[in-house]
Amino acid sequence: MRVTAAIALVTVMAAPRAADAPPAPTPAQAREWMQALLVASPYKLPDAARVGHIRYRVRVEGAAWRFPETGEQHVRVDGDTGTTVLDICVDCGRETPPDATALARYRAPGPGIESDARAVRNFARPLDRGGSLERRMLALREGVRARMDGAIDFSRYDSAASALDRRSGDCTESALLLAAAARARGIPARVVYGVAYSSRFTGQSHVFSPHMWVQVWDGARWRSYDAALERFDAGHIALLVGDGAFDTFAPATSIIAGLKIEAAGSVTASAKADSVGR
Repeated sequence: MRVTAAIALVTVMAAPRAADAPPAPTPAQAREWMQALLVASPYKLPDAARVGHIRYRVRVEGAAWRFPETGEQHVRVDGDTGTTVLDICVDCGRETPPDATALARYRAPGPGIESDARAVRNFARPLDRGGSLERRMLALREGVRARMDGAIDFSRYDSAASALDRRSGDCTESALLLAAAARARGIPARVVYGVAYSSRFTGQSHVFSPHMWVQVWDGARWRSYDAALERFDAGHIALLVGDGAFDTFAPATSIIAGLKIEAAGSVTASAKADSVGR
């Protein structure tokens, strides 16, 4: 059921872009498919744990998957068990800094991220009042949150300009619009696809849901901002990072169908120090 749901979800999300797409699903069908992709958490993750450092032990059944190293996610494979160990916190990762070509790409318009569209530029301009990158991104994030006040809709994969116009969607549209707004203001931004511990879009407790959010380059590392769930925390597990194009993220949906989170626990400051270099 979970793999079938993943295929169905990818198909309907691609529908707006395909000339011969099947009929759009009903809201009930789209929600049912999304519910089937929820990943059970082995434990309840309290708020105090998620604002700190969490170490996960995960496995993808039936497939090999390389989780990305980011500024907030450190990845290592346990050779004894074959599981992947993920350390997630605001500064856990050791990602290689991007070169000038990558930064230029993440400043430019891209598929689904029409940062050069007049409507997007007009939306972002008054929100960005300068100051630190943190202040600018929080203002853009809150502007997107206020704009996306329509119904939750899992059945589409709308571009940033379309989301701005329709004011509805899910975390996908919120992420694409935030990335477009950041790029419109000259801030390098990329999109992350993974899962997040949240009940906002599904109504289910103690589960990880398919999710998208944004990372921007602050001159030293990529920092995450989440317009749909308001904040980034250690309840976010990244599967892929990219430029927002649907084809980039579609394959990972079937990976979520096989994702198993076998363990999760808070890491103390002393344990974190001991783990450096592993």
